[in-house]
Amino acid sequence: MERLASGEEDMGSRGPKLLRRTTNVVLDALLQAAEGAYRDKPLSRDVLHDIVDGLKISSHFDDFYRRVYRELMEVVDEEKLEQRRQNAFGRLMVHPMSELFHKEILSRDILPNVFSFFHLVLGDEAEIYGERCLRRVRDLREEMGENFSWDDFYNDRQAKSVLWHTLVRIADSFKRWDVRKDWFMKLMQYTPSTVSLGQSAFMVREHANHDEPHIFNNHHFCAFFQALFSPLTDMDKADEKQFHEEFGADPHHLIGQFLVHLAACNV
Repeated sequence: MERLASGEEDMGSRGPKLLRRTTNVVLDALLQAAEGAYRDKPLSRDVLHDIVDGLKISSHFDDFYRRVYRELMEVVDEEKLEQRRQNAFGRLMVHPMSELFHKEILSRDILPNVFSFFHLVLGDEAEIYGERCLRRVRDLREEMGENFSWDDFYNDRQAKSVLWHTLVRIADSFKRWDVRKDWFMKLMQYTPSTVSLGQSAFMVREHANHDEPHIFNNHHFCAFFQALFSPLTDMDKADEKQFHEEFGADPHHLIGQFLVHLAACNV
């Protein structure tokens, strides 16, 4: 597939441009078929229909369509990767679960549902936190240059503040533990029927007949939340001081009921 230099082409425009090029190839083939088959004859509506019907079933396009489909999937995958790179807030929130994904205790397939969960809990603040994290990453990159690493962001005071406020909101949403737990597990088992291509563009995801919901059971639930809340249950003295300054209490006094449920969760 044609590659352009970085910055030459906006990521969100690559899919539409590919579809336009594909359409142009098909239209050129239509013109060539019409010129070749009816060079000296008038092109009536019936004749045009015959040409189009022939092109619809022509095997000459099979390889072309397969190649275009592969290219489109490449565009989707690359844009999803670029979104993850820019989703500093999402990276911050799932970082405590990195080992679970690495060891395949949790499947990365649930990540879209996890990000949906954060947005459902936070509402409009999700966008605010997202912008705040992205700005902080940009500032750190400018300050540190090539020495920047994502660990610098994860350990940053401002990033920790966003993480803690999000975790407190999540804990508060679990006041009805059993009901909320059941809802969350169903959310994680959901298989999205669309793939995001941008803020307002989606493509239908093809499901095989044998597709099943994501496997997400009590074991996964406990592992997920115990890892997610580890920044609050395993704090050093400096973090404890900062947390108390921001919330006026330590985590066990602020969200103690939730942490009791979490500690009793059977991994």
